[in-house]
Amino acid sequence: MIPENNSARNIIQVKQLFTNLFGNASKATLNVCPASLILLGDHTHYNDGVLISACIDKYWTFLMHRRKDSEINIVSIDNNKLLKMNLERLDDYANSEYKLLRGLIGLLKQDGLIRNGFDCVISSDVPECLGLGSIAAEQVGFLNTIKKTFHVDIDSDMLLNYVRKNELNIVGKISNIAHHYTVQFGREKKLFYMDLRTKEHKMLPIDRDDYSLIICDSGEEIIDPQKICNERIEECEVGVKGLRLYIWGIKNLRDVNLDFLHKHYHMLPHRIFNRILYNVKERNRSEEAVKLIRKKSFREFGNLVIESYNNLAEEYELRNEHSDFLVNEAIKLENVLCAKMISCSPIRSTFNIVADNNINVFTQTMKRSYEQKFNKQLIIHSVKLSSGVKKILLHDLEFSLQ
Repeated sequence: MIPENNSARNIIQVKQLFTNLFGNASKATLNVCPASLILLGDHTHYNDGVLISACIDKYWTFLMHRRKDSEINIVSIDNNKLLKMNLERLDDYANSEYKLLRGLIGLLKQDGLIRNGFDCVISSDVPECLGLGSIAAEQVGFLNTIKKTFHVDIDSDMLLNYVRKNELNIVGKISNIAHHYTVQFGREKKLFYMDLRTKEHKMLPIDRDDYSLIICDSGEEIIDPQKICNERIEECEVGVKGLRLYIWGIKNLRDVNLDFLHKHYHMLPHRIFNRILYNVKERNRSEEAVKLIRKKSFREFGNLVIESYNNLAEEYELRNEHSDFLVNEAIKLENVLCAKMISCSPIRSTFNIVADNNINVFTQTMKRSYEQKFNKQLIIHSVKLSSGVKKILLHDLEFSLQ
């Protein structure tokens, strides 16, 4: 499927830059990879959680051609930064741009999967506020492009294992493999379900086209978001160690049920108890949400998403003035199913599920209210559910724009 015209024209710009810098692009590999967004299950991923996510139609784009030597050229049309490396001397570029991509190249070289350099032009229209959902798309899209360009014989699970290993090396334990699987396997007009303990994943059909995801991007930067996430991970690990005194053999919070937790309320420090309480309740919410989606009970599903936000704010202590304002203002409006902060984002932002016939009113009202409150402009992104990473033929793309 060819992306919508804005993304399609962006791809044409990628091709034009590639042609200007490296010559004929007709034999180059073109891939686009959508960003992902976690709707439910946030912060359960480091406890074998259950998550519901979606691919959205904001993309990372890659156009790549194999070279005969060891030289690597990566350039972005978004910032015009050119990274020149040599495959045989990757360690010389440890502090260079495109750290995630350089890490992936190193892992593939280490395993003997690539032996030549390449030329690559990249671009992205993914908002920075999507955080880990953008990072996942960048890496999964890049690796799929390398796989096709170099005819690398690895399956999707092995490819995603490389992404996971690379993220653990660079961003640490906040790495969330649900994002990786979502952007690899996601399908249009479907939500994505994943059980991180069993690695089971499946599609949840959404049989209606009258709602969109609307992202409210405050532009307000979060100071050291990775530190905040790592603190929550450590607190949950402390909680697991404490609960092992009362439940023999538990691996992590996936093995804890709500009734047991309430019975042992006084056995844990209050802060640790709250972290565990959120984690257990969020897992239960995700499992309940699957049933509601299958029954097409979307209003009830939206209520679970709002409840998830309130628990993140209270029990995980992620409350902040900007997100509270955006969520509370949104759910007052007509035909808004839900609103919730985007987790593990470097920017204070929320996603909302809004009826298409109310998007203009929603956008105008939220922008006006936010500017009146904070004297700052609110950025709105309207997105739809998309399919996962895909190869596109340049001929088909150009034909679609005629």
